[in-house]
Amino acid sequence: MLDIQYHYVCYRRRKNQIMKIRLICVEDGLENYGFRKASAFIKTIHSQTEIAYVPTGNLRNILKVLMEKAAGELGDKDIHAAAQFLAEGDLIGISSMTQYSKTVHQIIAKVRKLNPESYIIWGGIHAIVYPEDAIKHADAVCTGEGEFSFKIFLELFKSGKDFTTAPGFWFRKDNNIIKNRNLPLMKPEEMDNLPPLTYQDGEYIYHRDKGFKLINSQDFRNYGGLMYGTIWSIGCPLHCTFCANTKFIEYDNAYRRLRHSKPRTIVDEIKRAIRKKPWISTVQFFDDSFLNLRYETLEEFCKLYKKEVDIPFFVAGIVPNYVRNDGKVPLLIDAGLNRLRMGIQSGSENILEFYKRPTKLHKIKEATEIFNKYKKYTMPPNYDIILENPLETREDTLTTLDLIYNMPRPYSLNIYALRVIPNTTMAKDLEEIGLKTPPIDKNYFVDYARTIGNCLVFVLTFWKIPKWLYKILSKKVYPVQTKQKQYPILFRLCRAGYLIKRELDHLRFMDFTYIPGNLGYYFWKLGIIRFWKRFILKRYNMPTQNKIR
Repeated sequence: MLDIQYHYVCYRRRKNQIMKIRLICVEDGLENYGFRKASAFIKTIHSQTEIAYVPTGNLRNILKVLMEKAAGELGDKDIHAAAQFLAEGDLIGISSMTQYSKTVHQIIAKVRKLNPESYIIWGGIHAIVYPEDAIKHADAVCTGEGEFSFKIFLELFKSGKDFTTAPGFWFRKDNNIIKNRNLPLMKPEEMDNLPPLTYQDGEYIYHRDKGFKLINSQDFRNYGGLMYGTIWSIGCPLHCTFCANTKFIEYDNAYRRLRHSKPRTIVDEIKRAIRKKPWISTVQFFDDSFLNLRYETLEEFCKLYKKEVDIPFFVAGIVPNYVRNDGKVPLLIDAGLNRLRMGIQSGSENILEFYKRPTKLHKIKEATEIFNKYKKYTMPPNYDIILENPLETREDTLTTLDLIYNMPRPYSLNIYALRVIPNTTMAKDLEEIGLKTPPIDKNYFVDYARTIGNCLVFVLTFWKIPKWLYKILSKKVYPVQTKQKQYPILFRLCRAGYLIKRELDHLRFMDFTYIPGNLGYYFWKLGIIRFWKRFILKRYNMPTQNKIR
């Protein structure tokens, strides 16, 4: 392991050269918005920065998900290629989520052999949530919002000063770990002055067996269809034990407050993306609590969006508590909202309490009923459900099934098998009571138990089976930790029906988010998408007295 003095020597050795920074993101696609935000900022303060993505798979390709080949580990050849790209940098930054941390361990080990003089920083979700692991491999770990912290670090690093004083980082020095405080969270006005997220601004992408190539429009279509994804607001008022946000809140309780740039800033970012990719046909917002934004803020956004963008958009982060009859939902649908995602997680009050979800079942039911009022104008809403919690009793499992069975239709589910992120509140809670779940790198979109209970969850998304049949099958439902018969063929059929129904819903709305590749592009090129949305799909218009001013 290299200590700080050695790095000073290395820097002085190359002081007459232009320092190179190499950044990579290891994830299942091109959707790490934190990486895109940070990399854009770093490139503005240091022009000699190369940015690359190393995708592990594609969870947006439904066919691959159906074949259980959506994501896979990188092989030795891929690890070596990623390390070679990084090793050409003097300063290296790696971003990843926890499920890919073992891959990052291998990449860093290989970089050490190829270029022992390079200085390695690990950032992103895993580094923030589990810095104790990341610092074992990297020279430094970014433990919070990294933009301004990195600027301070870079200035010290370039000048040969003691960069281990930089806030927002953990550093390894002489077998000790220096843990510095994070900077205060960014203010909204500072967010307005950030550069737009990197979006084909000279980045590279790794292709297996082909190496690194400049990213192009085809790559974006292959991984995201006709979608542009972004995050407008940051923060979440909840403290769900399974979520990485618990670690952010542990560092700074202010993370519970929503912060966002002006509506004009986010609309301009989207317009920039569409200028680059005119085929973009849907925008996706991955905020944690979109409906918690003030009505006046949403009203200003909707007015700008409808006038200057006017393509469908999707909101991923909706908390049932904030779905009210306060006009926000019709306001957004009028502006173009045609798909949404809301976290339900469980139909059991006991399990919701374990998750620290401050949502009562009656609030979930009220929210689903509000969304159902607009079913003619939107795709079936997506509701998050977490299966296979080892704490569940039979009654907990059945109450979740009952909730799903009785929810107003149509709807779809994002179905997750519980995987615990290390170092989160839930990880500590389960450790205290001696319960284990499969590791986080065991795919939660593929590796489900093939039980009757799980089969029912999938089948209910596309078929409300007769009540008498539901009662019979319910008698065979047990929590996942109970030894029970597995039904692999039935499970595959139920899951196939779920995925096919989901794709048909997307096709009905000409949404190619989960049909990546060129099919949607050809539909756009031929004008079919434009015709479909103008003459086939119904568009909601708010009553005159409630229209956006």
